[in-house]
Amino acid sequence: MFALSSAQMRALEQRCAQEGISAGTLMENAGRAAAYAINGTIPVKEKRCVVFCGSGNNGGDGFITAAELKKLGADVRVVLCLGLPKTRTAREAYEKAYAAGVSMVDLAISPYGAEAAMNGVDIVVDAIYGTGFRGELPAGARAACRMINQAIAAVFALDLPSGMETDSFKSDADCVHADFTVVFDSLKPSHIMPLTAKLCGNICIVNIGIPPEYKQNIQYHYALVNDALAASFLPVRALDSNKQDHGYLLLIAGSRDYMGAAVLAAEGAKRSGVGYVCLASVVDVCKTVALSSPECVFLQLDKNENGRIDLLAYEKLQKAMQRATAICIGPGLGLDEDTRALVAAVLENANCPVVVDADGINALADNIHILDSVKVPVILTPHIGEMARLLLVDSQTILNDRYELVGNFAKRYGVTVVCKGYRTFTAPGAMGAYMNTTGNAGLAKAGSGDLLSGIIGALAAQGLPPERAAAAGVFYHGKAADLCQQDMGQMYMQPLDVAHYLSKAYPKL
Repeated sequence: MFALSSAQMRALEQRCAQEGISAGTLMENAGRAAAYAINGTIPVKEKRCVVFCGSGNNGGDGFITAAELKKLGADVRVVLCLGLPKTRTAREAYEKAYAAGVSMVDLAISPYGAEAAMNGVDIVVDAIYGTGFRGELPAGARAACRMINQAIAAVFALDLPSGMETDSFKSDADCVHADFTVVFDSLKPSHIMPLTAKLCGNICIVNIGIPPEYKQNIQYHYALVNDALAASFLPVRALDSNKQDHGYLLLIAGSRDYMGAAVLAAEGAKRSGVGYVCLASVVDVCKTVALSSPECVFLQLDKNENGRIDLLAYEKLQKAMQRATAICIGPGLGLDEDTRALVAAVLENANCPVVVDADGINALADNIHILDSVKVPVILTPHIGEMARLLLVDSQTILNDRYELVGNFAKRYGVTVVCKGYRTFTAPGAMGAYMNTTGNAGLAKAGSGDLLSGIIGALAAQGLPPERAAAAGVFYHGKAADLCQQDMGQMYMQPLDVAHYLSKAYPKL
């Protein structure tokens, strides 16, 4: 499900106006659809409804909603939060609500009247700002939002809870906490970001009369990844295809101390549709992985005194790199001067997409300027701690503002970043974010990230664009974990168990 920014929605509305669909028509459609959505959730007949209206077009939507709720048999009152409407379209909507016999009270003139209107209220409708809010709530709107949040009633927000910014995922401390949000036409970015989405409650998207064809050429910046979207990203397997048609993943992983990481990355890769998985690692790791993954091919490399891949082995890697359609480097590599130099050499000389995970990211953190000279797509898969090392900040700083910080990093270096954690999200360098909807706390165990890197690497090797390989990989990794949890529980489940549930997670194409 894609989300439209406030600027994109304005452009759609302008297109409607050019094609003869007036702002007034859209407002009528929005208000009527909102009233029907509310009535479909809680039958409004003989219920007391209070609609808080701002002075802009969201307030206009509220006036129409109030008039329609009254037609449906509700006892309706409107609270004017910021005075009379300021736009022509909103004024016309105000006049329609007034003509319909809707009672109105001005919060600034009669605060006690507004409080009286809230006595015994069943349903509250927030139509103060919608997508038009920026910065901090002014005094009148703040008082209204506090009244809404204190009400013992079902709260419906129109388009977006008031006090929440549309595109920045920020909200005022007194932002409305909605039980339901009636979304007009399309999701907005703040509907899908975890910190703001939780303030929206249950979401209902309604049609307001914008023709679907007007959106055909929109470049979406944000998406909520669900089953349908993730499935649309997957490659199509032709009936007459062979293994060469489905990509060659070069997996550079594992060391003497971290053999399991290579096992899990190989497991994720081989179960995600790629034609070949070639594991390049030290001899002990190759022998260990061969026991559980005989489907892989192996490139045995010399090890250094630390049991890690020796930099001198890079010459043997080059031939495999030429054949690869994607490279995944990092799981279980360990960290020393050889691995740092190896990661740099692979990035600088690759001719296909590169997925960098785990110790590959730690090696990159010490030499981040390499990304400025890389000529192929790069996917980074850091958890919060690794992202903090990349940005040279502490983990709490990332947690406080991870969407903006990670998004800016992705744009600065032109890479795709998978920021792992609660509600993992993918930030492509050229757009906003793909928000994931799957996964659970059972994934908070060593090895989960290795499995994910193999999945993403396999999808990239099959030709998926970096942002799609990453977003789909995260989704199906999380979906497999959700299915695994149902049978095993979060305490017992292990990453290798999750790998086996990929068979149920992926659609039967």
